[in-house]
Amino acid sequence: MEKKKSIELKAWVTMLIIAVILVAIGLLLFVISGNGTIIDFFKKFIPSSDGGLSAGIITALVCLGVIVVGILILSKTSDKDENLMWTTNELVVGALCLALAYVLSCLKLYELPNGGTITPASMLPIFVFAYIYGPVKGLFVAFVYSLLQLTQGIYVVHWVQFLLDYTFGFTVIGASGFFRNSIIPGIVSGGLLRYLCSFLSGWLFFGEYAPEGQAPWLYSLLYNGSYMIPEILICSLICLIPAMKKALESLRRKQLLKKENAQAKA
Repeated sequence: MEKKKSIELKAWVTMLIIAVILVAIGLLLFVISGNGTIIDFFKKFIPSSDGGLSAGIITALVCLGVIVVGILILSKTSDKDENLMWTTNELVVGALCLALAYVLSCLKLYELPNGGTITPASMLPIFVFAYIYGPVKGLFVAFVYSLLQLTQGIYVVHWVQFLLDYTFGFTVIGASGFFRNSIIPGIVSGGLLRYLCSFLSGWLFFGEYAPEGQAPWLYSLLYNGSYMIPEILICSLICLIPAMKKALESLRRKQLLKKENAQAKA
């Protein structure tokens, strides 16, 4: 039993180290890219001089509120479906993944003129959570993440475009949890689903930005692919790091074993 706990602890420590490295690299590239200093970045997460709430504080409040309300709703049916039951550990991990994903999404390494950014694997924490805990909880956490993205500013021309770019666009990341044998197919599928949402939004609502002579659908495909493909590749490459891969497999197996033991006792 002690050995299993030690293995799980090592896996989480490995994940934490990789998360810190990602943030550090992101901050370095953020400064190099000329988007501001490290101090400028952290100012987003502290109260302003006039006492107003910063984006970071608003994010924390939104995150906390949605999680509490969501868990209260889900808890009413948890006795009927084990997939909806949340442990303290899952709540903590979910909150940490959301916080890390949000921070990484603020580190915009490259931002396209009409929207869309390349970040240091901002979707990865959501992919990891969905991979370990499954698609139901993964989709819920991804939905909360979609709400947090609204604090970074939105551009709306139609309610369908809003759903495609924000609500559906980020929630579908959690669908990666349907792939439990390997995280890479999950990352690719979740990333491509978000790419599909962005593609449809660009094709249907922003076709006027297409260069003269270029079809709107082709413009949207190329434009959104210019940042979505790199994002998918970055997340996939990080998960191919031996230490990361081993930690993920260890945590996934432990979670599946817990579920099997719980089902056996029921």
